[in-house]
Amino acid sequence: IGAWRAGKLKGQKGAVARMVKGGVVTEAGESISADLIICATGFRKAYDYLPAKVQAALTVEDDGLYLYRHCIPAAVRDINLAFCGSECASISNIMTYYLHAEYICRILSGYVSLPDEGQMRAECDTMRAWKRKWMPMTASRASLVLLHQTHYHDQLLRDMSEQPSRKGCLSELFCPYEPQDYAGIMKSK
Repeated sequence: IGAWRAGKLKGQKGAVARMVKGGVVTEAGESISADLIICATGFRKAYDYLPAKVQAALTVEDDGLYLYRHCIPAAVRDINLAFCGSECASISNIMTYYLHAEYICRILSGYVSLPDEGQMRAECDTMRAWKRKWMPMTASRASLVLLHQTHYHDQLLRDMSEQPSRKGCLSELFCPYEPQDYAGIMKSK
């Protein structure tokens, strides 16, 4: 960082066609010498792997894809489509994805029933309005759970008829949730 701020490093933005000994060749054909290449390609979600009809039903917005419980599209109710983890960013992603996987499995197995499409859309609309009210605009806003993850995890647990309070009285109030607090949620049925 110090060398960058001191002007000792040069940054160049562009598309690399190929790497060669001692640098790169850009798509424009320019050879650039480099001691270090940082591939900062960015990240943008794409849904083009899905059939066009499904893509249209998803209605991806500028701030992301709003899903029921961050995993089920309200408009694509046949449960042939669910997103496990890719549409939900929390502080502890692994715990969230663990609960997502179990939630989706229970839906597929018939242990959890989804509300009707209207109720699912209404909840997505409420979430969208709430997030847009206070979260800064970002392409991933729809998926952000972050500091609200405990509330979100509790919501998934209640949907699965599991007890959301998983600690003792004082621990429930003063200790953060950890992976071992969710032990026993995943069941073989």
